Parts: sequence; C-alpha cells; structure tokens
Amino acid sequence: MNDLLIKNELGTSPIATARSNDPVGAHDLRVTNLDPAVRIAIGTEYMVGLDDGTNMIPRTCTAKAGTNATFTR
Repeated sequence: MNDLLIKNELGTSPIATARSNDPVGAHDLRVTNLDPAVRIAIGTEYMVGLDDGTNMIPRTCTAKAGTNATFTR
C-alpha cells in the first residue's frame, strides 16, 4: 500500500493525504483514508503522488464517497 500526498492543482500546497493499493501511475487511482476528505472535491484537479513528493501526476477527482476517492489521469 502506498502513502500518497495530494496537492493543489499547481502542486504548490499540500491539501490531503491518502493510501492506495493501485500503482501511482494507474489511469484511475483509487484511494482510501483520505484525510481531510472535506478538502477534496469531485471535478477538481490535483497533483497526486507519493508522500515524499515524488511521482506527482496531474489528476482530476472523478469519484468520492466518504474517505474514499478516485483520481483519474
């Protein structure tokens, strides 16, 4: 399981953390344990990558339920 960091669209500010069993490069990255989930909105673009700030990929949140979400490339 990967620990992930979710940043704003420009990648300049951390917004949330999450975990995922999917590879970071997956087309649809499904995450769990989104914290804080309230800061993530469907249809909004984010930079999502490993919690050390590497492999940041621009993604759009395409689904969200509680602390679970899907980010699509």
